[in-house]
Amino acid sequence: LSGIGIDLERIDGKRGRRIQRKVLTEREQKELGRLEAVGISKGEEVMLRFSLKESVYKAMHPILCEYVGFQEAEITPLPNGTAYVVLNLVSQSHIRPGIVVRTASWRQINGFFLTSSSVGLLGSD
Repeated sequence: LSGIGIDLERIDGKRGRRIQRKVLTEREQKELGRLEAVGISKGEEVMLRFSLKESVYKAMHPILCEYVGFQEAEITPLPNGTAYVVLNLVSQSHIRPGIVVRTASWRQINGFFLTSSSVGLLGSD
């Protein structure tokens, strides 16, 4: 079993600052600013992390078939267009399948962040 997720979010630093506390973990909030060297403000980085989370959740949904909260994944976008993902799935049904994020990537296209991810079950190819 595997899944693929794609998301598209407008690059909007103002909206990012508004939703920051709702969609990011405490650790993610402390890490903000690591992409400023590549021209992405903290508010814009919130939107990037939000979009990456959405793509991961969309990839997991066919396997889990239930809601996953924003605090259940931590995303660290890297300047090279990939991202590091740590899942902190709290529901017992989430843990049982042994879901692993295989890929997570992002690009800036015409004022949007385009993100994608793939997930699978632990031990499957």
